[in-house]
Amino acid sequence: MLLKKLVSENNPQTVAELIDAQLKTGQLTWAKVKAQVFEQHWRDESLHEVLGEVAAKLDKETANELIEYLIAQNGQNEKFINLFLAAQCVLKFKNGISKTTEIKLLNSLKKLSQYGTVFLVLYQSAQELQETYQIRDRSIAAIAQTWKNDPQTLPWLKILAHSNDSGEVRATAVKAIARSWSEEPEIYLMLKKLAKLDRNWAVRSAAIAEMTSGWPDKNDTLPLLRTLAQSDRSPAVRTCALEQLARGWRDRTDTLLLLRSAAESDENLGVRISAWRQIARGWRSLLGTFTLLKNLAETGTSTLRTVAVRELAAGWPAEADVCLLLKTLAASDSSEQVRTAAIEELASRWQAQPDIYPLLKNLAESDSSCAVRQAAVQGIASGWRSNPETLPFLQNIAAGDRDAELRETALQQIASGWPDSPETLPLLQKIAASDDYWTVRQVVVAASATLPPASLEVFEWLKNLAESDRHLNVRETAVEQIARGWRHRGETLPFLKKLAESERDSHLLSVLVREIARGWPQQPETLAWLKIQLDSDREEVREAAVQELARNWYSGAETWRMLEAKAEGDESPAVRQIALQKLARGRSNESQTFEWLKIRARQDDDSQVRAIALVELMRGWKDEPGMFEFLRQIALTDPCDRTGSFAYNPRFTALEAIIEHYPENAETLPLLRSLAVSDADEQVRALAGRRLGSEDW
Repeated sequence: MLLKKLVSENNPQTVAELIDAQLKTGQLTWAKVKAQVFEQHWRDESLHEVLGEVAAKLDKETANELIEYLIAQNGQNEKFINLFLAAQCVLKFKNGISKTTEIKLLNSLKKLSQYGTVFLVLYQSAQELQETYQIRDRSIAAIAQTWKNDPQTLPWLKILAHSNDSGEVRATAVKAIARSWSEEPEIYLMLKKLAKLDRNWAVRSAAIAEMTSGWPDKNDTLPLLRTLAQSDRSPAVRTCALEQLARGWRDRTDTLLLLRSAAESDENLGVRISAWRQIARGWRSLLGTFTLLKNLAETGTSTLRTVAVRELAAGWPAEADVCLLLKTLAASDSSEQVRTAAIEELASRWQAQPDIYPLLKNLAESDSSCAVRQAAVQGIASGWRSNPETLPFLQNIAAGDRDAELRETALQQIASGWPDSPETLPLLQKIAASDDYWTVRQVVVAASATLPPASLEVFEWLKNLAESDRHLNVRETAVEQIARGWRHRGETLPFLKKLAESERDSHLLSVLVREIARGWPQQPETLAWLKIQLDSDREEVREAAVQELARNWYSGAETWRMLEAKAEGDESPAVRQIALQKLARGRSNESQTFEWLKIRARQDDDSQVRAIALVELMRGWKDEPGMFEFLRQIALTDPCDRTGSFAYNPRFTALEAIIEHYPENAETLPLLRSLAVSDADEQVRALAGRRLGSEDW
């Protein structure tokens, strides 16, 4: 049974009814549905609505088994969507599930609401940090929705909303409370207090938005919004208050006056921009608004002139004065930002004007700013594709313009706009062979993805570039295009493997490892080939092999044995660290992983690997018995040589974890006092001293 095929032909309710009918007639068993529907597809979030509808048809015993199964899955690599699906299913069950299972799921989500607290945040990339906040937000929202009728849910959310947690997470709790318990009389009072007094801008903004949405007619709402729009210390809160006023009280004259005041005199540029936008969009029919924006476009700062250009073009496209003004600004404004905005608006809204095309061509050829010339080229390509002059004009720029960035822009527009032209491929090939700038040649190779598929000529051309271009980045892009665009060709995989055998550059070889593993994971020989790369004499290749092994073969016992071997025995600390992290996150629901990580945190030769082992322990096992004592021992005795960054000093890392997660432990304060006074490590001593000096101690 192919679930995706069923979904493509039916809506979710029909899919659920078809599966339910087959269960009732004995054509399907629950074991088969579990294996073929839930086990195969819970990682695909696009199918969660369907899975929820299927779950809604289950009896209580089977539903309970399903929730237990979902809770037991290790969903860390999938951002814990197993738990969010489980909560979604609980909402669907008409007969409910056992209290024990329900409490288990609720506790799992509550634990997730604390995922990646401040300690972990220090060790995360920007993307990981964003994902962490999303996970915590989703867990809070899932609890509020699924357990709305549980008398303990609202008190829990209130505690979270007033906690020392991050502002973003507290704001999520505030939103959940306001939307699910608006009938409770104390909620409005809570929101009003938070909007006025909370220390965090995100919480104040959330409270403002929810007051406006849920209680616009309360006597205190409008006066409070006006006050905050003018005097809150945070530009973000002032902006939020202004936007809510414009949305909810557009019919009041004093709202426009307040927006005018903010637009002209607020100390923060972002607030002024938002105010001007609200005026332009909310009071478009007012006679004076057009004049105000026209004056702003001529006399404001460059940023505000740009805002005025965008709003005039969007709001008054039929006004002849607007087109005339934009033409003047495009040709002569002193700011390249304003000229660019004017060009983009002219190209998208006034294509029928006969003098726009010549104006843009002139600017593309002669403007002093590369950014302005690029905007003109893009405008011509998108707005006048059917004009017979456009393609030759772009070809001339692509082949001969003095500016490499402009040549790149023209090439991208030609490839995407005229992929079927008989002139396009020869031009790309010519430039790939002759342009001195590798960035231009790289753009040419990337642009080949827009050409008609399955072209043998393009395939052979890219193979040649992958083997012999004089710049590594061009060869890398060619490899990626071949692996992704010609995956269906039988000769592609053998070509990439052959290239890998002869490649001397470590980075390009690591790219080949990645593309082969991701493109052909179902090929029986791919895993065997990847195992060989695990023992490469090049560190970057081994790193790639470890990452792809964990990514594509995560369910195999052999995978975990190989990763464990790399985590314990690879000569490179970077490889050991990657393998350790993959193991920690891929086997977080196995008890032996906890003990294994503790060993790595004590025994690895590299201080950074030991510190990362501590980070992973705190990510998944901070509540395990004995963790405080283990961290205390590391903080006191780890033999860190302090040659690296302080963030990877295991003693510093262990002390951070203790301060955040175990402040109430009776041994924490004596430990801090001892380290602050006499520790030999300046970084550890300073951390302990700062914490003792904070207001929380």
